[in-house]
Amino acid sequence: MGWKMSFITCEKCGKKLIERKPNGLWVFKFGARGNSQPIVEMEIHGSIKMKCLKKSCRHENILTFFPNQ
Repeated sequence: MGWKMSFITCEKCGKKLIERKPNGLWVFKFGARGNSQPIVEMEIHGSIKMKCLKKSCRHENILTFFPNQ
């Protein structure tokens, strides 16, 4: 059975921010339009603090590496 990545959304406005793999790695992709490759593509190991990408929101989200914290 395959694994499924899940999207994490802004806790204030609900915009999709980042994907999370089942092993805890964060996957951030930015700048893609249609079928083109993203300009930025990162895998992050650990907790992160990330501002919402929506210009009218900019809420600061704290995303912990370890679940349920």
